[in-house]
Amino acid sequence: MIRSTSIPARAGSSTGGKHSRTSQLIFWPATMLVLVIAVSALAPLLGPWDRDAIDLDNISAPPSASHPLGTDELGRDVMTRLLHGGRFTLMVAFLSVAVALLTGIILGGAAGWLGGAVDRTVSLTIDLFLSIPVFLVMLIAASAAGGKIWLIPLLIGGTSWMETARIVRSRFMQIREEGFVEAARAAGATGPWIMFRHMLPQASGAVLVAAAAGLASAMLVESALSFLGFGVQPPVPTWGNMMQGAWMTLRTSPLAAFAPGLMIFITCLGFNLLCEGYRRVLAKERGSV
Repeated sequence: MIRSTSIPARAGSSTGGKHSRTSQLIFWPATMLVLVIAVSALAPLLGPWDRDAIDLDNISAPPSASHPLGTDELGRDVMTRLLHGGRFTLMVAFLSVAVALLTGIILGGAAGWLGGAVDRTVSLTIDLFLSIPVFLVMLIAASAAGGKIWLIPLLIGGTSWMETARIVRSRFMQIREEGFVEAARAAGATGPWIMFRHMLPQASGAVLVAAAAGLASAMLVESALSFLGFGVQPPVPTWGNMMQGAWMTLRTSPLAAFAPGLMIFITCLGFNLLCEGYRRVLAKERGSV
Protein backbone atom coordinates (compact mmCIF):
# COMPACT_ATOMS: atom_id res chain seq x y z
CA MET A 1 0.00 0.00 0.00
CA ILE A 2 2.78 2.40 0.91
CA ARG A 3 4.71 1.71 -2.26
CA SER A 4 1.68 2.05 -4.50
CA THR A 5 0.87 5.49 -3.09
CA SER A 6 4.44 6.80 -3.07
CA ILE A 7 5.20 6.04 -6.71
CA PRO A 8 2.54 8.37 -8.19
CA ALA A 9 3.64 11.12 -5.82
CA ARG A 10 7.20 10.90 -7.11
CA ALA A 11 6.03 10.74 -10.70
CA GLY A 12 3.84 13.79 -10.19
CA SER A 13 6.63 15.75 -8.54
CA SER A 14 8.98 14.85 -11.39
CA THR A 15 6.40 15.94 -13.95
CA GLY A 16 5.79 19.15 -12.03
CA GLY A 17 9.53 19.82 -11.94
CA LYS A 18 9.84 19.32 -15.68
CA HIS A 19 6.85 21.58 -16.27
CA SER A 20 8.40 24.24 -14.03
CA ARG A 21 11.71 24.09 -15.89
CA THR A 22 9.93 24.34 -19.23
CA SER A 23 7.92 27.32 -18.02
CA GLN A 24 11.08 29.07 -16.88
CA LEU A 25 12.64 28.53 -20.30
CA ILE A 26 9.86 30.73 -21.68
CA PHE A 27 9.26 33.08 -18.75
CA TRP A 28 12.76 34.50 -18.28
CA PRO A 29 13.62 35.27 -21.91
CA ALA A 30 10.08 36.61 -22.45
CA THR A 31 10.48 38.90 -19.43
CA MET A 32 13.85 40.11 -20.67
CA LEU A 33 12.46 40.82 -24.14
CA VAL A 34 9.44 42.66 -22.75
CA LEU A 35 11.79 44.92 -20.79
CA VAL A 36 13.95 45.61 -23.85
CA ILE A 37 10.90 46.34 -26.02
CA ALA A 38 9.27 48.53 -23.35
CA VAL A 39 12.42 50.59 -22.76
CA SER A 40 12.92 51.03 -26.51
CA ALA A 41 9.28 52.03 -27.02
CA LEU A 42 9.57 54.65 -24.28
CA ALA A 43 12.83 56.06 -25.63
CA PRO A 44 11.48 59.62 -26.14
CA LEU A 45 10.50 59.72 -22.47
CA LEU A 46 13.55 57.95 -21.02
CA GLY A 47 16.28 59.53 -23.14
CA PRO A 48 18.06 62.28 -21.16
CA TRP A 49 19.04 64.24 -24.28
CA ASP A 50 17.75 64.98 -27.76
CA ARG A 51 18.45 62.07 -30.07
CA ASP A 52 20.48 64.01 -32.65
CA ALA A 53 21.88 66.79 -30.44
CA ILE A 54 25.54 67.36 -31.37
CA ASP A 55 28.02 68.71 -28.84
CA LEU A 56 31.40 69.33 -30.51
CA ASP A 57 32.92 70.21 -27.14
CA ASN A 58 32.24 66.70 -25.79
CA ILE A 59 33.28 64.39 -28.62
CA SER A 60 33.96 60.82 -27.42
CA ALA A 61 33.62 61.93 -23.81
CA PRO A 62 33.85 59.28 -21.07
CA PRO A 63 30.84 58.39 -18.90
CA SER A 64 29.73 61.16 -16.57
CA ALA A 65 26.71 62.25 -14.56
CA SER A 66 25.22 64.06 -17.56
CA HIS A 67 26.20 61.34 -20.07
CA PRO A 68 26.01 57.95 -18.25
CA LEU A 69 27.44 56.04 -21.24
CA GLY A 70 29.55 58.86 -22.61
CA THR A 71 29.23 60.47 -26.04
CA ASP A 72 29.94 59.27 -29.56
CA GLU A 73 32.16 60.56 -32.36
CA LEU A 74 29.90 63.60 -32.84
CA GLY A 75 29.31 64.37 -29.19
CA ARG A 76 25.83 62.83 -29.10
CA ASP A 77 24.65 61.10 -25.93
CA VAL A 78 25.20 57.35 -26.30
CA MET A 79 22.44 56.33 -23.87
CA THR A 80 19.81 58.39 -25.69
CA ARG A 81 20.80 57.01 -29.07
CA LEU A 82 20.96 53.49 -27.64
CA LEU A 83 17.33 53.73 -26.52
CA HIS A 84 16.20 55.18 -29.85
CA GLY A 85 18.35 52.69 -31.74
CA GLY A 86 16.47 49.85 -30.11
CA ARG A 87 13.19 51.23 -31.46
CA PHE A 88 14.38 51.18 -35.07
CA THR A 89 16.31 47.91 -34.81
CA LEU A 90 13.33 46.10 -33.29
CA MET A 91 10.91 47.76 -35.70
CA VAL A 92 12.92 46.52 -38.68
CA ALA A 93 13.14 43.03 -37.14
CA PHE A 94 9.40 42.75 -36.46
CA LEU A 95 8.43 44.11 -39.88
CA SER A 96 10.90 41.73 -41.55
CA VAL A 97 9.42 38.75 -39.74
CA ALA A 98 5.90 39.92 -40.60
CA VAL A 99 6.82 39.99 -44.30
CA ALA A 100 8.50 36.58 -44.04
CA LEU A 101 5.54 35.03 -42.18
CA LEU A 102 2.97 36.44 -44.61
CA THR A 103 4.92 35.22 -47.63
CA GLY A 104 5.74 31.83 -46.12
CA ILE A 105 2.19 31.16 -44.92
CA ILE A 106 0.63 32.05 -48.28
CA LEU A 107 3.11 30.08 -50.41
CA GLY A 108 3.48 27.16 -47.99
CA GLY A 109 -0.28 26.97 -47.46
CA ALA A 110 -0.98 26.96 -51.18
CA ALA A 111 1.62 24.24 -51.76
CA GLY A 112 0.36 22.03 -48.91
CA TRP A 113 -3.32 22.47 -49.75
CA LEU A 114 -3.29 22.34 -53.54
CA GLY A 115 -0.31 20.04 -54.13
CA GLY A 116 0.54 19.05 -57.70
CA ALA A 117 2.06 21.73 -59.93
CA VAL A 118 1.65 24.44 -57.25
CA ASP A 119 3.57 22.34 -54.74
CA ARG A 120 6.36 21.65 -57.23
CA THR A 121 6.62 25.32 -58.16
CA VAL A 122 6.78 26.48 -54.55
CA SER A 123 9.30 23.77 -53.65
CA LEU A 124 11.53 24.77 -56.56
CA THR A 125 11.27 28.42 -55.53
CA ILE A 126 12.28 27.54 -51.97
CA ASP A 127 15.26 25.54 -53.24
CA LEU A 128 16.24 28.43 -55.52
CA PHE A 129 16.21 30.97 -52.70
CA LEU A 130 18.18 28.62 -50.47
CA SER A 131 20.85 28.12 -53.13
CA ILE A 132 21.69 31.77 -53.79
CA PRO A 133 23.99 33.90 -51.57
CA VAL A 134 21.16 35.84 -49.93
CA PHE A 135 23.31 38.25 -47.94
CA LEU A 136 25.24 39.28 -51.04
CA VAL A 137 21.96 39.92 -52.86
CA MET A 138 20.74 42.01 -49.93
CA LEU A 139 23.96 44.05 -49.95
CA ILE A 140 23.51 44.84 -53.63
CA ALA A 141 19.80 45.62 -53.26
CA ALA A 142 20.32 47.74 -50.13
CA SER A 143 23.10 49.66 -51.85
CA ALA A 144 20.84 50.35 -54.83
CA ALA A 145 17.98 51.37 -52.52
CA GLY A 146 20.12 53.94 -50.73
CA GLY A 147 19.41 52.61 -47.22
CA LYS A 148 15.74 53.61 -47.15
CA ILE A 149 14.40 52.36 -43.84
CA TRP A 150 11.12 51.04 -45.27
CA LEU A 151 12.97 48.90 -47.84
CA ILE A 152 15.18 47.06 -45.34
CA PRO A 153 12.32 44.96 -43.86
CA LEU A 154 11.15 44.08 -47.37
CA LEU A 155 14.64 42.91 -48.31
CA ILE A 156 15.15 40.87 -45.15
CA GLY A 157 11.62 39.42 -45.06
CA GLY A 158 11.59 38.75 -48.79
CA THR A 159 14.69 36.55 -48.47
CA SER A 160 13.88 34.73 -45.22
CA TRP A 161 10.39 33.25 -45.74
CA MET A 162 11.56 29.78 -46.80
CA GLU A 163 11.59 28.12 -43.36
CA THR A 164 8.04 29.26 -42.63
CA ALA A 165 6.88 28.05 -46.04
CA ARG A 166 8.40 24.63 -45.42
CA ILE A 167 6.78 24.32 -42.00
CA VAL A 168 3.32 25.36 -43.23
CA ARG A 169 3.55 23.17 -46.32
CA SER A 170 4.55 20.13 -44.26
CA ARG A 171 1.78 20.63 -41.70
CA PHE A 172 -0.89 21.27 -44.33
CA MET A 173 0.05 18.11 -46.19
CA GLN A 174 -0.25 16.14 -42.93
CA ILE A 175 -3.68 17.40 -41.94
CA ARG A 176 -5.50 18.11 -45.21
CA GLU A 177 -7.05 14.62 -45.21
CA GLU A 178 -8.12 14.65 -41.55
CA GLY A 179 -11.74 14.45 -40.48
CA PHE A 180 -12.32 18.07 -39.55
CA VAL A 181 -11.06 19.19 -42.97
CA GLU A 182 -13.40 16.76 -44.70
CA ALA A 183 -16.25 18.00 -42.52
CA ALA A 184 -15.50 21.61 -43.49
CA ARG A 185 -15.48 20.61 -47.17
CA ALA A 186 -18.80 18.82 -46.79
CA ALA A 187 -20.26 21.93 -45.13
CA GLY A 188 -19.37 23.94 -48.25
CA ALA A 189 -16.42 25.92 -46.86
CA THR A 190 -14.09 27.40 -49.47
CA GLY A 191 -10.43 26.45 -49.78
CA PRO A 192 -8.99 29.70 -48.36
CA TRP A 193 -11.42 29.56 -45.42
CA ILE A 194 -10.42 25.97 -44.61
CA MET A 195 -6.72 26.82 -44.96
CA PHE A 196 -6.65 29.88 -42.72
CA ARG A 197 -9.54 29.13 -40.34
CA HIS A 198 -9.08 25.42 -39.71
CA MET A 199 -5.63 24.28 -40.86
CA LEU A 200 -3.36 27.20 -40.03
CA PRO A 201 -4.05 27.03 -36.25
CA GLN A 202 -2.72 23.46 -36.34
CA ALA A 203 0.62 24.81 -37.60
CA SER A 204 0.67 27.93 -35.43
CA GLY A 205 2.99 26.50 -32.77
CA ALA A 206 5.75 25.64 -35.21
CA VAL A 207 5.25 28.98 -36.99
CA LEU A 208 5.73 30.84 -33.68
CA VAL A 209 8.99 28.97 -33.12
CA ALA A 210 10.16 29.97 -36.59
CA ALA A 211 9.09 33.57 -35.92
CA ALA A 212 11.10 33.77 -32.68
CA ALA A 213 14.19 32.45 -34.44
CA GLY A 214 13.51 34.76 -37.38
CA LEU A 215 13.47 37.83 -35.12
CA ALA A 216 16.99 37.10 -33.89
CA SER A 217 18.17 36.44 -37.44
CA ALA A 218 16.54 39.63 -38.77
CA MET A 219 18.20 41.70 -36.05
CA LEU A 220 21.61 40.29 -36.90
CA VAL A 221 21.11 40.87 -40.62
CA GLU A 222 19.94 44.45 -40.10
CA SER A 223 22.84 45.14 -37.76
CA ALA A 224 25.32 43.67 -40.24
CA LEU A 225 23.89 45.72 -43.10
CA SER A 226 23.96 48.90 -41.01
CA PHE A 227 27.47 48.20 -39.73
CA LEU A 228 28.69 47.83 -43.31
CA GLY A 229 26.97 51.09 -44.26
CA PHE A 230 24.20 49.55 -46.42
CA GLY A 231 21.38 49.50 -43.87
CA VAL A 232 19.49 52.26 -42.12
CA GLN A 233 21.44 55.48 -42.61
CA PRO A 234 22.32 58.06 -39.93
CA PRO A 235 21.15 60.22 -38.31
CA VAL A 236 18.43 57.60 -37.72
CA PRO A 237 20.07 55.37 -35.09
CA THR A 238 20.09 51.59 -35.05
CA TRP A 239 22.34 49.41 -32.95
CA GLY A 240 24.18 48.37 -36.10
CA ASN A 241 25.00 51.83 -37.45
CA MET A 242 25.91 52.99 -33.93
CA MET A 243 28.66 50.37 -33.95
CA GLN A 244 29.67 51.41 -37.45
CA GLY A 245 30.13 55.02 -36.34
CA ALA A 246 31.93 54.10 -33.11
CA TRP A 247 34.63 51.77 -34.39
CA MET A 248 36.92 54.69 -35.33
CA THR A 249 36.89 55.93 -31.71
CA LEU A 250 37.00 52.48 -30.12
CA ARG A 251 40.07 53.26 -28.00
CA THR A 252 38.89 56.60 -26.68
CA SER A 253 35.17 55.78 -26.31
CA PRO A 254 34.70 51.99 -26.14
CA LEU A 255 31.21 52.19 -24.63
CA ALA A 256 29.88 53.81 -27.80
CA ALA A 257 30.52 50.49 -29.60
CA PHE A 258 30.21 48.08 -26.67
CA ALA A 259 26.75 49.24 -25.53
CA PRO A 260 24.88 48.59 -28.84
CA GLY A 261 26.81 45.36 -29.33
CA LEU A 262 25.75 44.18 -25.89
CA MET A 263 22.11 45.04 -26.60
CA ILE A 264 22.22 43.09 -29.87
CA PHE A 265 23.68 40.11 -27.99
CA ILE A 266 21.14 40.25 -25.14
CA THR A 267 18.12 40.67 -27.43
CA CYS A 268 19.15 37.96 -29.88
CA LEU A 269 19.90 35.63 -26.96
CA GLY A 270 16.42 36.31 -25.59
CA PHE A 271 14.75 35.48 -28.91
CA ASN A 272 16.82 32.29 -29.30
CA LEU A 273 16.04 31.15 -25.74
CA LEU A 274 12.36 31.88 -26.31
CA CYS A 275 12.50 29.86 -29.52
CA GLU A 276 14.10 26.94 -27.67
CA GLY A 277 11.51 27.13 -24.91
CA TYR A 278 8.62 27.04 -27.37
CA ARG A 279 10.26 24.16 -29.21
CA ARG A 280 10.48 22.11 -26.01
CA VAL A 281 6.87 22.89 -25.14
CA LEU A 282 5.73 21.72 -28.58
CA ALA A 283 7.83 18.57 -28.33
CA LYS A 284 6.35 17.82 -24.90
CA GLU A 285 2.79 18.35 -26.15
CA ARG A 286 3.34 16.07 -29.13
CA GLY A 287 4.85 13.43 -26.88
CA SER A 288 1.84 13.52 -24.55
CA VAL A 289 -0.70 13.09 -27.35
